[in-house]
Amino acid sequence: MPVSEVLSRFIAGLSFEDLPPAVVQRIRHSVLDTLGCGLHGSATAWGRIVSDYVARTPGPCAIWADGRGSTAAFAALANATMVNGFELDDLHAPSRSHPGGVTVPVALALAREKGGIDGRSFIAAVAAGYETTARVGLCQGVSSFHRGWHPTGTAGVLGAAATASRLLGLTPGQTQHCLGIAGAMPAGLMAAQYGAMVKRLFSGHAAHVGVIAAQLAAMGFTGIPDLFDAGFGGYPRALSDEVDLGALTSGLGERYEIDNVGYKFYPCVGASHTAIDALKEILQTHDPAPDDVASIVVTTSDYQKVHAGWPYVPGNVMAAQMNMPFCLATLLLKRRVFVDEFSDESVRDPEILRWVERISVRSDPAQDAGDRTARVDVQLRDGKRLSATRRHATGHPSGPPVERELMTKFEALAGRVLPRAALQRIVDLTDRLGELADVSTFDACLVPSQAPVPGSRG
Repeated sequence: MPVSEVLSRFIAGLSFEDLPPAVVQRIRHSVLDTLGCGLHGSATAWGRIVSDYVARTPGPCAIWADGRGSTAAFAALANATMVNGFELDDLHAPSRSHPGGVTVPVALALAREKGGIDGRSFIAAVAAGYETTARVGLCQGVSSFHRGWHPTGTAGVLGAAATASRLLGLTPGQTQHCLGIAGAMPAGLMAAQYGAMVKRLFSGHAAHVGVIAAQLAAMGFTGIPDLFDAGFGGYPRALSDEVDLGALTSGLGERYEIDNVGYKFYPCVGASHTAIDALKEILQTHDPAPDDVASIVVTTSDYQKVHAGWPYVPGNVMAAQMNMPFCLATLLLKRRVFVDEFSDESVRDPEILRWVERISVRSDPAQDAGDRTARVDVQLRDGKRLSATRRHATGHPSGPPVERELMTKFEALAGRVLPRAALQRIVDLTDRLGELADVSTFDACLVPSQAPVPGSRG
């Protein structure tokens, strides 16, 4: 049986009852985290531009924190762009992808447009998207990244398509064509990490494509039926030199990759997080003054060095967020790394730039691409060296539960654009997600109270 057929049958047949309680709980956490990231992203320049663009096509689906509405495909474009708008959305580290941004906006937009989608169907659709994004990302491996592709923009189109097809109730055959349509339209060039606003759009594009692919497949439009098995021009052979088709189906339905999804507590590239945690440990334990530090050296994998350890050139917020030396210099000087530390002013702060030049990133040839371990050595001016090593970052699934931390993060992000009453309502809805009769109830909570609910005449 072709791999795409196996995967399509899984997506079309997945039900809430199939999901272990831990998976359902993780999806609830991820929905809340994704909404917080997206609401904060709505206030960014790129979030406002995309919102203004999609609002030109009116429809019933909420543009988050905006008050205007659009069609499901365009609302997904805007909201998914916002989710990735400040590098805080969840992370499936083994596949280097961010599943929340390409699944939750799709499911909420289609639920509003279709109507009558209950919480259990919503959860199953999101689970299908998480599983597909992660497994496709694992299938294409690090090779696609080294060729310059952003995994969320490539594997994400298939995850979004899986969510959309499951929510629309497509048959296995229609789902197979949906994947075959979406898989022909991956996008996301990693050169954008050096400062291009378009980096924020990769999740949005994937979500947009996923909705369109499912809607076209429902109408009889066909895609590449043997998407993964095709010898020439298939997915992901066109993107990767090291393809593992077994990753798509091994243990499918028995183990869930969402168990390997972690949460980000620093608004920067995930490749920097273990180094940030290691430096934070040094600062908390020894509290060296910045002037007492002569240099900082980070030793990590070549993947992390390529992704985040490049020489920083003052530019914009995007470039700063994607650069490990900038993030570490910020932590050394400010003692924290959160959203207020990244602004048009801070990215050119002479004091931070002075410290960026004293921070170097080295790769360990013995460390493979899947290992995010970072060792940080702080050389003091008095000759003493302080060291710390972190294998997993804060929020990694192998660590302690982070439910309280996720709540704090959600309030810190969403509280910048919505009143406390709306925040509490969103929290209540996610707590009862599996019991909701109609998940479009979320829409009224995701817009400012003074704005009309999308689709109303107000």
